[in-house]
Amino acid sequence: MSPTCNSISADRMTWQPHPRFRGVEIAYLVTREKDDVDVTFALVRLPVGSQPDKHVHEHSDDIVFVLQGKATMWIDGVGDVALTKGCFLRVPQGVQHQPRNIEEDVLLYNVWLPALT
Repeated sequence: MSPTCNSISADRMTWQPHPRFRGVEIAYLVTREKDDVDVTFALVRLPVGSQPDKHVHEHSDDIVFVLQGKATMWIDGVGDVALTKGCFLRVPQGVQHQPRNIEEDVLLYNVWLPALT
């Protein structure tokens, strides 16, 4: 198999409603189904006023880098962690968490490893 290189410019990203969280948008960059890799990369938009439910990724670490905005991530067993521009956060698989207190529109670079199913 020969290696492939994916290049997606910002104006060609396909934003869609998040499959679980109302008001949240996601743009998948790399997925298992499309790219035959065991990792998922996406950009996630959390607008002010949105509040995704508490949730768990049973089989994937949730790795987040905050590109813009200000919010809080509640993590079971840890409590609230500030999410601000430049913040890096890893939530291990099986740990309940919830983005909340979204004070400024948030843009996340999100990685799930292994890939979401």
